[in-house]
Amino acid sequence: MSHSHPIDPMPPRMPKSYDPKDVEAGWFARWEEADLFRADPDSRKPKFSMALPPPNVTGELHMGHALQGALYDMWARYRRMTGYEVLWLPGTDHAAISTQNVIERQLAADGTTKEELGRERFNERVEAWYASVGATIMEQFKELGTSLDMSRLRFTMDPDYVRAVRTAFTRFWEKGWLYRGPRIVNWCPRCLSAISDLEVDWQEHQDTLYYIRYPIEELPGESVVVATVRPETMLADTGVAVHPNDPRYRHLVGKHATLPLVDRRLPIVADDAVNREFGTGALKVTPGHDATDWEIGQRHALELINGMHLDGRMNLPNLPAYDGLPGVEARELVVRDLAAGGFLVKTEPYTHQVGHCDRCDSIIEPLISEQWFLTMGPMAEKAIAASRRGEVRWHPQRYERTYLDWLQGIRDWNVSRQLWLGHRIPIYTCDNGHQFASIVEPTRCPECGSAALEQDPDVLDTWFSSALWPFATLGWPDDTEDLRTFYPTDLNATAREIINLWVSRMIMTGLEFMGAVPFHDVAVHSVVQTADGKRMSKSKGNAIDPREIIRQYGADALRAWGTSVAMSSQDVRFDESRIEGFKRFANKLWNATRLILDWLGEDSLAVPAPDADLHFMDRWVLSRLERTLEAASRGIEEFAPQIAINSIYDFAWHDFCDWYLEAIKPRLKDGDPAARAVSVHVLDVLFRLLHPFMPFVTEELWHRLPGPRDFIVRQSWPEADERFRDAPAEARVEKLIAVVEEIRRARQSAAAPRRGGRLKLDEPWAPETADLAAELGAVELVEELAGQGIALTEVAARVEFPASGVDHQAQAATRERMLRELQRSQAKLANKDFVARAPASVVEKERLHAAELQETLDRLNGARPM
Repeated sequence: MSHSHPIDPMPPRMPKSYDPKDVEAGWFARWEEADLFRADPDSRKPKFSMALPPPNVTGELHMGHALQGALYDMWARYRRMTGYEVLWLPGTDHAAISTQNVIERQLAADGTTKEELGRERFNERVEAWYASVGATIMEQFKELGTSLDMSRLRFTMDPDYVRAVRTAFTRFWEKGWLYRGPRIVNWCPRCLSAISDLEVDWQEHQDTLYYIRYPIEELPGESVVVATVRPETMLADTGVAVHPNDPRYRHLVGKHATLPLVDRRLPIVADDAVNREFGTGALKVTPGHDATDWEIGQRHALELINGMHLDGRMNLPNLPAYDGLPGVEARELVVRDLAAGGFLVKTEPYTHQVGHCDRCDSIIEPLISEQWFLTMGPMAEKAIAASRRGEVRWHPQRYERTYLDWLQGIRDWNVSRQLWLGHRIPIYTCDNGHQFASIVEPTRCPECGSAALEQDPDVLDTWFSSALWPFATLGWPDDTEDLRTFYPTDLNATAREIINLWVSRMIMTGLEFMGAVPFHDVAVHSVVQTADGKRMSKSKGNAIDPREIIRQYGADALRAWGTSVAMSSQDVRFDESRIEGFKRFANKLWNATRLILDWLGEDSLAVPAPDADLHFMDRWVLSRLERTLEAASRGIEEFAPQIAINSIYDFAWHDFCDWYLEAIKPRLKDGDPAARAVSVHVLDVLFRLLHPFMPFVTEELWHRLPGPRDFIVRQSWPEADERFRDAPAEARVEKLIAVVEEIRRARQSAAAPRRGGRLKLDEPWAPETADLAAELGAVELVEELAGQGIALTEVAARVEFPASGVDHQAQAATRERMLRELQRSQAKLANKDFVARAPASVVEKERLHAAELQETLDRLNGARPM
């Protein structure tokens, strides 16, 4: 049970710099000990729930998981602080085909196979792998600082989850929506299993297009030429198709072609599926080895020949010259024989997309196979209707189109896989031929009572079980308290490539079994690429291990970067320099807090009243803080966390640290109670705003502030107070900042000393040093000049430096350095990739930087010795 009393105070002294390794592990242990993240279904608070997209138990987390975890945790912590009882439910997926590949590779390295090991020992090895890797994944999530409710950890092979899967299958069976039959499927000859259309990895291949002449039986001396990249499959041709509106071939429809090398009689049919622009416009039809050909064959009752074994070897017992050969070898032999017989017309290079298994990278073979299929039409109609009612909102909204387009063209789902690992299909057949589905392991046939039962050998597609995730994890099919309290969940965040594989199917099964969509919002986040824009892959050796990044820069830095790019409109390139920048940001906060705490006295640190008689800099920073609070809340609520984190970063680094703290140092040293109270108040609010993004450093610094302190996640999200908005103070300080920056540029142009030189103005203000506290006097000058209508750029013209204060050698060095910096900035802006992929605010900042450099260089080039 969580406790509510303040935790032990922090040590009074702070190290000079922030080291994440000294802070992060300790804080997560304290969060766990306090049981902060366990959701209470009996709480009277409004409920907010999310189910973690379950990582595959195939290995450790990658950068995509880190980005996704940071994004989810931002929402979880924010909702807790805004008054919700939050359930963020964790879990892992057995990922049958992927995990089986991993284990088989391990066995191969040991010099054995799963067949030699045997099914029982193979299953034992798999169970050990699940336990080990599953635990590692959860520890990695803790290292990232995620606030998952580990008391509700789920796994798709847990007994209760298995029962949920069998229940869903049985209910589909009872509706008559499941059937078994021969269909063309994507077959992996390496995994020896069918895979989903959505799991095919399409890769560009450079191949050869072969043009082959088929004689026309009824027209001696005439032939039709077809084009193919796979001449070995022609041995299983059973027809030729042309487009019905193609005048070149209209006279051939209804006649017959003769298949070279085989002499099979092939009907010539007309079909709208033929692409007249490909090859010659005439298509060889091989229904057993191409999805389009299968459909043409079905429409025209063409013979079906399965010309390939499941392992990719040719299956042609009536053609012994080719039978049993691997496909590539058979191709070479077929091409040689076609050329020898005068049937090969020509060849040409051909670039096209070829399907690969996304698990093992083998080339996919479209094959005819007996598979279990689930009827999808009725569920798709419900999902489309729910979308039209606005029950699921998409962020960005354009992804709803991806979802609807797939649903409107949906095909029945091949749910069976030919694997050892996974959820066994709960279909049983007795020795009298009766077939039935069962939720529990049956002992007798319900129709005839026979005890001689045989279970279907196939397993279910992994996505079948994960489609039930939002409600099966909450106890379905039982009517549990968690299910009643936390379903529907509120949010699902995922990458676009599994919108149809997973998100769409969760929506369909949620509507089917629960009568309600499984979540109200879908946030489609970016995919992390390598620095040069390529897909990260362990097999390619270019994957980034998030744990290494955490150990180098801290989890907070990785999280802050992840949330700043996660909801970009495009995929993002991994940028270590930006992660390092957020580590520097954490250190900046650390130093600012240390400075303030070092100068605190025993004065009251109550929050200043909005109508208090405060210095204009105090009023300015409080007003800027209100704007930051508004931007942070809006960014999170509107699924634009980059707005939130960037606003907090800019305020903390620039407004608070660079300007406010520098300006009030003399007041802090002198014990000014308002300066002290305001600075502590800003830190208090700032740490709460930043906590969902950077929980470790904010927790550490929060507990170092004066007074008793509980965990931040138990604190309320800061509330806006319009009374702190002070437009006059903001305008006044904006003028101050502008003139100070002009004066600093003038100093830089003249290569005058940064500190210690004397500024001469034709106004009575001339501070002895160039630090900000002294420069504060400029505000009177600015206001006076503004009142006279004098532009800020003219202020610089009034800055004069004595000749002794100008170092012309340094001036030349400054000019050279700034020129290099300008060239670098201009090159960056000329890079189309940078302009297209970087956030608009970053690009605009770079443009302003280049303009300022150019302006300063122009001034520097025009400077004259005095």
